[in-house]
Amino acid sequence: MEDIIIYGSAGLSFLCLLLLLINSIRLSKLSKKYKLLIKGLSDKDVEKLMISYSEEMYKVKNDIEDNMKRRIKALEDKIPSCFRHFGMTTYNAFENIGNNMSFSIAALNDKKDGFLITGIYTRENSYVYAKEIINGISNKELSEQEKEALNKALIQNECVAQGAAL
Repeated sequence: MEDIIIYGSAGLSFLCLLLLLINSIRLSKLSKKYKLLIKGLSDKDVEKLMISYSEEMYKVKNDIEDNMKRRIKALEDKIPSCFRHFGMTTYNAFENIGNNMSFSIAALNDKKDGFLITGIYTRENSYVYAKEIINGISNKELSEQEKEALNKALIQNECVAQGAAL
């Protein structure tokens, strides 16, 4: 019985030594790979490479942010001159023609400058007129429908101006 315990202990000891040798070989290979990784691809080590990459990424991020800020500023500077406020009304220009085929459309920018287009439909012809609007006032006399379209655009302009002030 004592022989079995001695042989069993010797076998387990041999197995432990064998596993220790295998782990030592694996650790040696892993250590070599780690040293190659730390050495990096150049004379710098990985830590220095990571720091330089981080600095480059920070610089690129700042360049992109600056570019975006410049572009957004340019767009914001152009917005007041863009037509953003519209008013439209449709109507019957003549009693014998139905379906509200005539129209007036006003388009204004933030400075209340723009134009008004009126289309008059008759059974024989159609006519289109344009009138300039400066500071919310036409340079020509306006019909009731044109005034209505212009007022819709001006009200929209005021709503946007009040919203921007908030």
